[in-house]
Amino acid sequence: MKLTVLGKYGPFPAAGGACSGYLVEKENTKVLIECGSGVFSRLQQVCPINELSGIILSHLHSDHMSDIMILRYALDSWNARGLREDVPVPLYAPGNPVEEYNRLYYKNVFQITPIHDGMQLKIGELSFLFQEMTHPVQSFGMVISDGIKRIAYTGDTNYNDKIVPFVRDVNLFIADTGLLYKDKTGPGVPHLTALEAGIIASKAEVEKMMLSHIWPGYTEEEVVKEAAVNYPDAFIAREMEEYII
Repeated sequence: MKLTVLGKYGPFPAAGGACSGYLVEKENTKVLIECGSGVFSRLQQVCPINELSGIILSHLHSDHMSDIMILRYALDSWNARGLREDVPVPLYAPGNPVEEYNRLYYKNVFQITPIHDGMQLKIGELSFLFQEMTHPVQSFGMVISDGIKRIAYTGDTNYNDKIVPFVRDVNLFIADTGLLYKDKTGPGVPHLTALEAGIIASKAEVEKMMLSHIWPGYTEEEVVKEAAVNYPDAFIAREMEEYII
């Protein structure tokens, strides 16, 4: 599998950066995971939109899906000009909040399917397993497999007992690292700290851990240092970098 990080920030991008977005590829299968602010422009640098096999949104907060509202205009425009086959792109997203889910519908550009806990999905050469996490809105983590290697992605979540068994032994663990421990004000804070991400990676015995969904006010050094207390090989996602898993 090949993973391209299109954006790594949340809940807003750093100057010149982008919010959450990842392109996962296996042979001719190309799946966009998340489509936050700035992601669509970067996607076009590495994948023509008419080559997308599917799109998955872990949840419907704007920093994970705002650019889907622009991507749909592009698809409709290409359809109208006869530049692509007028076939809806499969789009998978949580059904809640309902008002946000309903906003995804636009003409004939998407074939939309709600995600549910335990759902298994096959898109081309890639398979997906979803686990509902804990966040102010319905949010799902996922494990992506090509039949040989596995990538786990938390989506946005706070610390909970589901994560370790869900991501155990994966080849790459992409962790929501939205906070440093000093900024965790209580158990209901909706993101993992870098310290917690390291604890999860260690307990789950993952092969590699990538830190993502970084608050732009942090330095990368302090985020990595905190995660490394429990998982020394933690590293920060690099935007527009390709990773072979």
